[in-house]
Amino acid sequence: MRDYVIMNDVNADTDPELIKKENISIMPQYYHFNDGVIYGDGHVMDINDFFARLKTERAYSMGCNPDRVHGIMEQAVLDGHDIIVFMASSDCSGSYNTVRVEAEELMKEYKDARIHVVDSRLECAPIALISHVACEMRRKGKSFDEVVETVERIKADANVFFLVDHLDYLVRGGRLNPISGAIGTMLNIKPILHFEEGKIVAFTKVRGRNAGKKAIIDNLRKLDPDKYLFSVGHTIAEEEAREFAGQLEKELGVHVLYVDEVNPTIGAHTGDNAIGVAWCPMPEI
Repeated sequence: MRDYVIMNDVNADTDPELIKKENISIMPQYYHFNDGVIYGDGHVMDINDFFARLKTERAYSMGCNPDRVHGIMEQAVLDGHDIIVFMASSDCSGSYNTVRVEAEELMKEYKDARIHVVDSRLECAPIALISHVACEMRRKGKSFDEVVETVERIKADANVFFLVDHLDYLVRGGRLNPISGAIGTMLNIKPILHFEEGKIVAFTKVRGRNAGKKAIIDNLRKLDPDKYLFSVGHTIAEEEAREFAGQLEKELGVHVLYVDEVNPTIGAHTGDNAIGVAWCPMPEI
């Protein structure tokens, strides 16, 4: 049986410690402002400078480069590995299809190779949590097929609740319906957003940030803290995110695996001061 490796979309915001520990390869995506300078894949902008520019300039996100994707996966195949790749929702990004096409080409060229590309139907931290499950299964000796079956099953019960201060970024980037965005902005409503059928939609609406965090906690009470993994993400709101993680642990009895910063390719759509909680089932292994 061939060994297999895990690869993640950069938009999964994977914990750097997990990347290092499990040797996870990252499928890079890119972003730029109107000056045409391309960032991503090692050439990154300081996160504070990025959001400072975002206040006055529009940032554009770009998908995976097919040649770069092909090279990353081909090297793994040449090293004797099969591959499981976790990608952002195909309804939000074209990168899933880019990776899928390159995977199919590689499997035609290397007949023994197996590559499974997961359309997570999500973005950001819940993808990383699903890949965390895959890594745990691999450590315990589970097969390629067992991991694929499990992650394809549990992804439907993974999600994220997040609050943003700037709905116009989501609208401009095509992540949110323009009418919903306009109404929310005019009324100063703070929607709690989540994923439904691969798309970002409003879960509920509240007035004020504290009310939003309380609503998130109240809606998470239905989850068994012993059967789910949790993480907290933010865009340059680390202090608040860590406080919120502590509040979740205290009030819900959950363990927050990590608090991480959202990368600029997603931050271009959320703006600064976004905060969210992701969760994913942890099946018995």
